[in-house]
Amino acid sequence: MAVHITMAFSDNPRVQPLRDGTVKPEGIDLEMLTIPPSDLFYRNLAYDEFDASEMSISETLLALERSDGSKWDWSALPVFLSRGHVWPSLYVNAESGIESLADLKGKRIGIPDYDMTAGLWFRATLLDMYGIQAGDNVWFNGRTREHSHGGALGLDDAGPVGVTHHWLTVDQTLDVMLDRGEIDAFTAMRSGGRVTAGDPTVIDRYGGTPIAGNPRIKKLLSDDGKGVVYEYFQKTGFFHCNHHVIVQNRILREHPWVGLELFKALQRSKEVAIQRARESQSAYLYFPGSDFSDQASVIGPDPYPIGIRVMGKNVERAVQASLEQGLLTKPLALEDIYFHTTMGT
Repeated sequence: MAVHITMAFSDNPRVQPLRDGTVKPEGIDLEMLTIPPSDLFYRNLAYDEFDASEMSISETLLALERSDGSKWDWSALPVFLSRGHVWPSLYVNAESGIESLADLKGKRIGIPDYDMTAGLWFRATLLDMYGIQAGDNVWFNGRTREHSHGGALGLDDAGPVGVTHHWLTVDQTLDVMLDRGEIDAFTAMRSGGRVTAGDPTVIDRYGGTPIAGNPRIKKLLSDDGKGVVYEYFQKTGFFHCNHHVIVQNRILREHPWVGLELFKALQRSKEVAIQRARESQSAYLYFPGSDFSDQASVIGPDPYPIGIRVMGKNVERAVQASLEQGLLTKPLALEDIYFHTTMGT
């Protein structure tokens, strides 16, 4: 009899072949749910409700360290199918004096959740490329204590250590603060949508600040960070990988084969999705394949490598970054994070 597993994922094209049934894991009756990442991760942390799930790497590390055994009893799978860069949505106040990433030192920076993995890699990049420590800046948490990933993890009571960090109230929004010059930079600026300032039920609140034609706000990186991502990879060998997959240990203890089977299914799903992208690209590009070859010349043929052998050092850098940035209080080994049957992948 197949094991029924409910797995929640964001709307990720690399998971679509698994979602539409093109790829089917053996011995598993898989029910796929699609949930936006900010809501999904909050539900993982606040309610621990899914059998398996896409999950923030940074917040998984914190959950493993802070779990008392009553919740967050997870093992991770080394499947890395998300790149959530802050670079395309990194905006600065026009009067801040910030012209490059090197100018961010000493500035007031807004971020949805200090503990989010995109923020972790943002700060790691500032350190590795420009020598800017997390403690050199003042950080503003856009989500409230009551409705944030950090709050669910207890960072409002303990952490981040050695970092000046402020929580916004429900009536405050980072877009308005950037517009007024109350912060110097914001890593998740968006151009519009429903104004939700003051609504305690919304995780990522928006104050209505326009970007187009706004003389007080400017985008920092005109190429959406492509140059930074490539330069960082060439210098360090690290991808900005944001999410992996977690599975409840109650399932893995009873069915230990499930971990590796889900890993293989997600790997196959990624391979099918990339092939679909290559085939569909030829219908839209005058010179088919050029984008793929340009990217491959920098980061290799697989933009989403998975498995411990290829990505283990990457996760170890994330652990180190978490320690540097006042999140983790002690190191975690890969064996503490990933299910034992996947350690040879």
